[in-house]
Amino acid sequence: MRLNTVKLSVVLVLALSLISVGALASAELGTKKNPVQWLFPPSTNATVIEDVANDIAEDLYNLTGIFIEPHVTADYAALIEAVKAADGDTMATPTTDQYTTLYVETDGGVHPRLAAVRYGYPYYFASVYAPRDEMSYHPTTEGALEVLEGKTWIYNDPGSTSGYVVPKEIFDNYGIEISDKIESGGHTASLIALLEGRGDFATSYGSPPTPPDGVYFDWEYGDDPEIWIWNHALDKLYPEELRGKIYDTRQAAADTGMYEYWEVIEKIGVVATFGPMPNDALTFVNDFPKEMENKIVDAVVEHIRTEEGSALWGDSNFYEWTDVERISDDYYDGYRKLVGYPVPED
Repeated sequence: MRLNTVKLSVVLVLALSLISVGALASAELGTKKNPVQWLFPPSTNATVIEDVANDIAEDLYNLTGIFIEPHVTADYAALIEAVKAADGDTMATPTTDQYTTLYVETDGGVHPRLAAVRYGYPYYFASVYAPRDEMSYHPTTEGALEVLEGKTWIYNDPGSTSGYVVPKEIFDNYGIEISDKIESGGHTASLIALLEGRGDFATSYGSPPTPPDGVYFDWEYGDDPEIWIWNHALDKLYPEELRGKIYDTRQAAADTGMYEYWEVIEKIGVVATFGPMPNDALTFVNDFPKEMENKIVDAVVEHIRTEEGSALWGDSNFYEWTDVERISDDYYDGYRKLVGYPVPED
C-alpha cells in the first residue's frame, strides 16, 4: 500500500513537470512565461552588466511589450555554446571575435543588426597597457613591442577579441616570448591587476581619445591614442586646460572608485595598439521571429538616444555604447581578413 502511494506520487510529480514544460514551450515568445533570452559576455563586472541589462530590458519592455531576460555567461566560450544551442529565442551581444566565430560554427546561423558606436566611432582597437615608469614608450615607435619580451601578461579571457585573440596573434607574428600569463576574468580586472603590480603589462580594449575644447579635427586610427592627454617629450600630462580625455579601460578602472581617473592615466600608459576592429554588435539567431526582432532593434535605437538610455548603455562597466548603427554581416569582413577567418560569399 505504502509502495503504491510512493509510486503514485512519483507519477504525479512527473506528470506535473511535463505539464509545466509543455506550458512553457507553448507560451508565446516574449511573454513573461517565455521571455526572449539575451546573452552577454563577462567583459567587465558581471554583476554590473546584469544589473544594467535588467534595467535596459525593463525599458525595452515598456517600449515593446516584449519580456527580455538578460544573462551574463560564465565566460566567453559559454556564450558561444549557448548561442549555438539556442532555439529561435535568443539574441546576444557578442564580441567581434565571438560573432565571427559563431558565424563559422553555426554555418551562418546568426546575423548582426546593430553595431556599437562609442563617442562617435564605430570601431575600437586592442591596447597594450603598462606602467609608465617601467615601459615609457611612445605607442607609434617602431620596436615598441620588444619591451614585452620575457614579461608577465595580464588578459581577461582567451575568447576576448581585444584582450587576447588579436594581441596573441600579433605577439606570435613578431616572435614576442611571454614569460607568464595571468587571466583576470574581466577587462576592468586586468587594469586593476596591473595597477596592483600582479603583472608587467595588460591587454584590453582601447578607444579613440576626445579632444579638448577648441580642437576640431578628427582622430584617426594610427594617430597617438594619447595625443591630447600625455606629453611624451616631457613625460607628463598636458595642462588641464589643454587636455582631452580617454575613454578606455583605464576609465573603467577609475570608475570602480578604487583610483582617481587622472591617477590611473599618470600611472598607466599605452605601449602599442592593434586594429582598428569593428565594434561588438546586437546579434540574433536566424530563426528568431523577424517581426519581433525588428521591434526590439527599433526600440534599442530609440532607447539609447534618450537621456536615461544613454546613461545605461554608456556605463563604463557595462559596454560603454554611446550610440548604435544599423549593420549587416559584411561589417565584419575586415576583421575576418585580419585574423584569417573565411569571408562569406555574397
